[in-house]
Amino acid sequence: MVNCWVFSSKNRENIRVASERLVWGFWDKSSARKDKASKLVRNWRMFIRLYNRISQGDLAFFQVVGTGEIHALGVVKDKYYDDQTPIWDLELKKKKVLYPWRVSFYLIIYSEEPLTQHYVEIGNYVDGYGIGELAHHYAKRILSELEKRYHFTLNVSL
Repeated sequence: MVNCWVFSSKNRENIRVASERLVWGFWDKSSARKDKASKLVRNWRMFIRLYNRISQGDLAFFQVVGTGEIHALGVVKDKYYDDQTPIWDLELKKKKVLYPWRVSFYLIIYSEEPLTQHYVEIGNYVDGYGIGELAHHYAKRILSELEKRYHFTLNVSL
């Protein structure tokens, strides 16, 4: 069975870059700023538990934190750790990798305008890492809305 995930970002730009590169990254607790480090250390085990459950074929909904705006939908290809390629603006600015826990995608559908906007309950949301589980009934509702709005059909077994 396909798992559904919410990957959150503080801005739309990170989601756009992810769609161009077909990759998403999560913080490593050792690379966090001091003001963020305690939250990342405290939530590390929960993050790893979720990260390890991400599988090929899973769906990821990319949202901007606090807005309910979903700007992208992706199909997971693989996950891997310790990619040392800076990708996101903050990594390029600091000239170091901050998000080495990577997930690659077969496909990411991205829009500058929100594809949809939903405030839904995100199970096991891991604050600081921006990952949570999306219940299948919420995923079905979002996919149904996207199919109606954009006139396409997704063959996904949820």
